[in-house]
Amino acid sequence: MTHRKAVGIDLGTTFSAVAHIDAYGKPQIIPNAESERITPSVILFDRNNVIVGTLAKNSAVAEPEKIVDFIKREMGKPKEQFHREFGGAIYSAEELSALIVKKLIIDAERYLKEPVTDAVITVPAYFNDAERTATITAGQLAGLNVLQIINEPTAAALAYGLDKLDEDQTVFVFDLGGGTFDVTIMRIDKHELHMAEEFDKQHSENPLLDLQSYQDLQTRAVAAKLQLSSRKHTAIVHNHQGKSVKVDLSRAEFEKRTRHLVEKCKTICEMVMQEANMKWDKIDKTLLVGGMTRMPMVREMIAQLSKAPVVSDVNPDEAVAIGAAIQATLSMLREEEVTGERVLAETTRQKFSCRDGRLIQVNDITSHSLGVVLWDEANLEEYVYPMIKKRTAIPASARNSFGTASANMQHALVKVVEGESSLPDECTPLGICDVELPPFLPKGSPVELTYRYNANQVLEVSVDACGNQSKVSIERNTGLAPSEIEKAISGLGKLNVE
Repeated sequence: MTHRKAVGIDLGTTFSAVAHIDAYGKPQIIPNAESERITPSVILFDRNNVIVGTLAKNSAVAEPEKIVDFIKREMGKPKEQFHREFGGAIYSAEELSALIVKKLIIDAERYLKEPVTDAVITVPAYFNDAERTATITAGQLAGLNVLQIINEPTAAALAYGLDKLDEDQTVFVFDLGGGTFDVTIMRIDKHELHMAEEFDKQHSENPLLDLQSYQDLQTRAVAAKLQLSSRKHTAIVHNHQGKSVKVDLSRAEFEKRTRHLVEKCKTICEMVMQEANMKWDKIDKTLLVGGMTRMPMVREMIAQLSKAPVVSDVNPDEAVAIGAAIQATLSMLREEEVTGERVLAETTRQKFSCRDGRLIQVNDITSHSLGVVLWDEANLEEYVYPMIKKRTAIPASARNSFGTASANMQHALVKVVEGESSLPDECTPLGICDVELPPFLPKGSPVELTYRYNANQVLEVSVDACGNQSKVSIERNTGLAPSEIEKAISGLGKLNVE
């Protein structure tokens, strides 16, 4: 039996976490080398040494020019839009994220005393094709076989629902983290703040213009925010170039300054319910995920929307990684069914099976519509025809035939886009394919398109133009081209990650 060990990774904006399924089939968070259950998503470059986590975060004030944080916000961007340079080397968002994943895996292997080979990595539900592909690449650069990319709210819901399979219920998942916000409705079926303004006012200096002062102020502001979740008052003291300011901050003032953000979250929640054609009285439980959901004003907003009880037995910081570990095991069990090769313990197999022996099924849906640009002869303009609509169960495929716009066309131009608008300029272009056509074709000759959307929500498109077959090259202009991956792996391998 080939031994493989799979983990679930929550690759977060501010914190990341890793989890696994233990020998008894129970999901567990794996602590890092510093005995912390979550790891700050912060990187410190020190020559060939790369330090990830709390030490890097604590060094941000002293050495801000060596720090990278909030990398997740840059995923999917080409190097021309985002890169960081250290020691003469240029790093894309994927490579930087891979260093965080490497830290998680190194610590996991030390804790588990065995190699980690496979992983499921989570992403925000709204991540598009390029962002998802970049996340897969980050995992591969870290030396992992990426079993699947799943949505963070889905993972959190899975962490909650694994032991609730005997009870049919609808769960509203509210996921508000350090840099992302997602809302998901899951059906369980048993069979399936502004300190710089005050400083500028008192001393006519802006501390945000100094990188070291900026990092210090950010750290103090975050600490004050956390304190206000359990206290009514706190204070922020900031020193800059021999001058200092103390600002007393109440929870009421903080909530006043951030009310517009909470209202925005509320509006999105209402929109999701409308899209799902659901009323709030149909929600049985509310699941709060992400550290920001510890804020009293966020919990009060949710309570106003839904009278459903809030789930209290899931840690907001850990649920996503736990759910990813569960999905990793489910993915490997499905591989076993296909290959016949057993790689998991029998206790795990039993834990993740229904009473009738079938595996637990997790059915996710598409986060974006995928379409093709067509020509409207009547209005003489282009429009987008949706091939796979938003909220379609995945994996999904769709096939449709379209007629050529005129007789004797020599080429058929297939433009693939992602988005909800019928206007091409308001959608994200994914790829284009220029297919040669046979000669002397009449107007309306069939061009058949097949869209295949896999469980990672990554797209493949094939074209059959009157017998001439081709594939649309999806232009994922992310930080790394496929041909650069081997070079990136070699470069990252020269770094000592700790």
